[in-house]
Amino acid sequence: MYLLSTCDVLVTSGFSTFGYVAQGLAGRRPWVMPRPSPWEEWAEGQAPAEPPCRRAPSVEPSFHSPSYYDCAARRDVELDKVAPYIRRCVDVSWGIQLVNESSTRW
Repeated sequence: MYLLSTCDVLVTSGFSTFGYVAQGLAGRRPWVMPRPSPWEEWAEGQAPAEPPCRRAPSVEPSFHSPSYYDCAARRDVELDKVAPYIRRCVDVSWGIQLVNESSTRW
């Protein structure tokens, strides 16, 4: 993981713990290769996602199993709708990621 973090450019596959840790250590915004969800079967010759790689919106790693339950409201909430600094992950539609939109240097 440390060796990955020393790379100039980081391409991370979806659901990659090694890639997320390396991204966090390096403080770099990685390129992410999305992959089908674990319950979707991949078939030989299947076309890759379009585009094949997307730039992550933040240097922060994705959190793939957030709790959507709001104790005060006693119901589920869409976290990316109630907090301006939370966005959906590039590789996992149900995951979240911290994003600093005011920063232009990333």
